[in-house]
Amino acid sequence: MTILAGIFSRNPLVPISDAVCASLRQSISRNPTDHPIEFREVQAYLVKVDIGAFDRPAHRVASTGSMAILAGEPLLTYDGTSSQGRDVDLEFLQTQWDERDLRSLRSASGTYCAAYFDPRTATGYLVADRLGLRTLYYCVVDEFVYFATALRILESLPEVPKVVDVLAVAEINGFGYPFGGGTAYADIKMLLPSEILTLQQGAVKSTQYFQWDAIAPVQATEEQAMVETYRLFQSAVQRRLRGDKTTFAYLSGGLDSRCVVAALCAECDRVYTFNFSLANTQDQAFALAYANKSGTIHQELPTEPGPNWSAVMADTWQDSPRRHEQMPEHPAVVWTGEGGSVGLGYVYVSPEIVKMLRAGDLNGAIDIYLRQQNKVILTRILTPELAEQLNGHLHVRLRRELEAIHCADPVRAFYIFLNLNGPRRHLVNHFNTIDQHRLEFQVPFYDSELLEYLTSIAVDPCLYHQFYVKWLDLFDLAVREVPWQAYPGHVPSLVPIPADLPDQWNAPASRAHQEALKNDLLKQSEFMLSDADFPTQLLRKSYLRLMKWAWKLGLGNYAYAIRAALSYYNYWKISGGRCALPGRPVSRQKQVNR
Repeated sequence: MTILAGIFSRNPLVPISDAVCASLRQSISRNPTDHPIEFREVQAYLVKVDIGAFDRPAHRVASTGSMAILAGEPLLTYDGTSSQGRDVDLEFLQTQWDERDLRSLRSASGTYCAAYFDPRTATGYLVADRLGLRTLYYCVVDEFVYFATALRILESLPEVPKVVDVLAVAEINGFGYPFGGGTAYADIKMLLPSEILTLQQGAVKSTQYFQWDAIAPVQATEEQAMVETYRLFQSAVQRRLRGDKTTFAYLSGGLDSRCVVAALCAECDRVYTFNFSLANTQDQAFALAYANKSGTIHQELPTEPGPNWSAVMADTWQDSPRRHEQMPEHPAVVWTGEGGSVGLGYVYVSPEIVKMLRAGDLNGAIDIYLRQQNKVILTRILTPELAEQLNGHLHVRLRRELEAIHCADPVRAFYIFLNLNGPRRHLVNHFNTIDQHRLEFQVPFYDSELLEYLTSIAVDPCLYHQFYVKWLDLFDLAVREVPWQAYPGHVPSLVPIPADLPDQWNAPASRAHQEALKNDLLKQSEFMLSDADFPTQLLRKSYLRLMKWAWKLGLGNYAYAIRAALSYYNYWKISGGRCALPGRPVSRQKQVNR
């Protein structure tokens, strides 16, 4: 299954209306060829759409009467055996859940989410994978729990309140995503990594079945750690590949996608690879060079920054002139190197941050991280009162998140925070638009068993891609014979890089693309500033108008400010002007026990 949604009633005397079921059914997919499958009980309604990417069903009604659906692949490894398919995994999980046994979730290493309901006891579960990668949103409103794998589905339901959480939108603009399980809306949350939301006897309770900060350190030499990491990585690829001999993958000029493609080439007869970077860059040149070395069937499509990369891949793959020479067994499943640089390379953990953390200066480490990653809430566009309330907000929230991770080594805690937050937020747009591009991702670097082991080994040898680059010795020689695009401050490519090739951080978009973006932003800003329903309690209209004209006249580039203002404005419009301001939240009964 690809997309799922539904509703639980907390009270058997309060039935689920036909209207809300119809709304969920109509909004679950924007593709007119999709035919939703539905399951309904007095206190539960589940609906799902499956694009058929995995060839196995992901829904069932047990002999007990319980209903279970999932999206993605759990990839269970219980009893020492590998997953036999997501249909078998779902049957095993459902059998356990019928007995109220949730321990089997610990053995799932894949990317998935699930919903379950047992009418015998009116017990419902919403389940996230160990990294929370497969998004599942929920909202508790009065007697109902609404949920969906795409935020747009809950946004479309009149029954779900859309109240802008101003602090969360500030975090989206300043940090890249809201902290914890927050969304732009006060009443809509995202399941956290390893979270189970349980409905039982009308109460809704949140628990976690796995704790990343409870992983015990392992004693292993660097060589032993490299061998075990390689074994787990190969296993992660093989379990997802399931014997396929033809497949396709993203291939950039970096190491992550290269390692995935190398593992695929070792298992497959044919691998199609695709690169979408700017022309005449390290990203493009190194991908082509590695494709030639490894023998993949490679295609380039120079692409300007900022598109929906899943949609770009879907369109390019569909039009690829060579795909029909030998069609992959699973032509809607694409491989990506997502996660390798964070999990194996320790990116964003700079020497300055490590020094501060080891000295016990958490505040100093947070300040350095926010500065180095240019994470800041732009307060100049906000009303003075709101700007004052948001002063220092990112620092306070990040400190709270880090203090909730209990590790003896503060660097390991920082690493865990990065792994449990950035990756799942990075995949949000992919899953929110999956009904349109219709591609599933395979992300072996996000395999939970692999990442659990990486979290257990010594930290210092892994910093700055040190461990990663040594680990390459275990791969085919071609992996190390081609230069790669390295992160600034990390171990550089062992093969010299041509001086005339810019990297992805310095390669500029074309002038035409920049002008098109500017014109589009100016048009949106004009519409926003002329709207009589402008959010004056949030934004300074006069200041934004000055910035717009200064940018239009070439007196400065204020695109960053316009984008931030549009984010507040667009959520404001979706919510009909209802918002929760700091210190003055919209009053709603809190109905989830944590």
